[in-house]
Amino acid sequence: MLALPAGLAAGAGTGYMPAYLLLAFSAVSSAYTFILVGRSVEATKSRSFKEAWSRTVGPSKAWVVDYAITALAFGICIVYACFVGDTFTSLLKGAGLPGWMSSREASIIGVTLTVLFPLTLLRDLSALQYTSYVGIGAVFYTVVFIALRWYDGSYAKGGELFAAIPSHLRPRPAGFGQWKLSAGTAILFSMFSTSYMAHTNAVKFYNELEGRSVGRFAQVVGVAMGAATVIYLSVMTLGFETFGLASQGLVLNNYHVSKDVLATLGRVATAVSIIGAHPLLFSGLRDSFLNVLPPTVSAKKEAWLLSTVGLLAGATGVSLLCKDVGLIVSLVGSSLGAAIVYVFPPLMYLHLLRKKKGEIKTSGAELLLLHATILFGVVSGCFGTWVTLAGAGGK
Repeated sequence: MLALPAGLAAGAGTGYMPAYLLLAFSAVSSAYTFILVGRSVEATKSRSFKEAWSRTVGPSKAWVVDYAITALAFGICIVYACFVGDTFTSLLKGAGLPGWMSSREASIIGVTLTVLFPLTLLRDLSALQYTSYVGIGAVFYTVVFIALRWYDGSYAKGGELFAAIPSHLRPRPAGFGQWKLSAGTAILFSMFSTSYMAHTNAVKFYNELEGRSVGRFAQVVGVAMGAATVIYLSVMTLGFETFGLASQGLVLNNYHVSKDVLATLGRVATAVSIIGAHPLLFSGLRDSFLNVLPPTVSAKKEAWLLSTVGLLAGATGVSLLCKDVGLIVSLVGSSLGAAIVYVFPPLMYLHLLRKKKGEIKTSGAELLLLHATILFGVVSGCFGTWVTLAGAGGK
């Protein structure tokens, strides 16, 4: 959400009309493939994504899911570390701490060692279940705050905070039309893939749904994807309308670090949300990583601790080297997102149809759609990854 304004500014920029159409396409296609996972679970009675894959595609290829989920979780942990650096740097600068204490590197290392590492060592994460409510609150507060700052013009030329922020953060009007397309459009679409990527949890969501059925699951997914789309569209548009081509990879970085109290509250809310959610995400990363290791290795007592230290250190190290969180979001979406959203679910369902030939009815049109979705995922993933890496190399 917070990287989408920068996505509009990526490359030579993207106009609102292509951006809105791509956002709508991402929402609808992600909802469809999400529901496909639910349909596969209903037919196979699976309890995990890996189990659903094994019972459809085959157990011999289950390693594909293990590696993909591990890489995805690792990539998102890097994104979280980048957000920690950007968010806490602004908060510490706003508090008046000296430069060496409020630098991005010091923020990432300090928060990781004093907060995130102890939390990742917790065996029981039930106490963190309420952080999801904080996260939801932070999202809605941020949307309202961004809308208010766009409306009151505080950062527009002549506004009370325009001259207070560094020149590179000041609004720069886009100057292109509503239908503008560029190489950056592929980067923006990759971000959209990340935005709707929760498919590895779709099995759990389906099994835990009260009164579950494929129809009810489809209704819940439709409402959830629709609500997320409204939020993404609002932040992307209003953030870009406020700062234009100067939009940072984390749009909160554009707002003044001390004079804008509402921005400071937004950073605090985001920081609390990240700290609460990180251990839950990291637990999934560690579990999937241990599944990748040979059983003789993962069964050892020290494997859990060593994997915790190694994975956290690795994600932290990459976040220190890569300062553009928008780049990481786009790269995760273009590579892993395309596979998990557009390739894995239809591939599982096609194999399910072959195994239960005659038991599950489907139309020729849907068969064509399933194959087209897989092809689209492969092509868009390769192209998006190439464009993202090419853009990063040109910086």
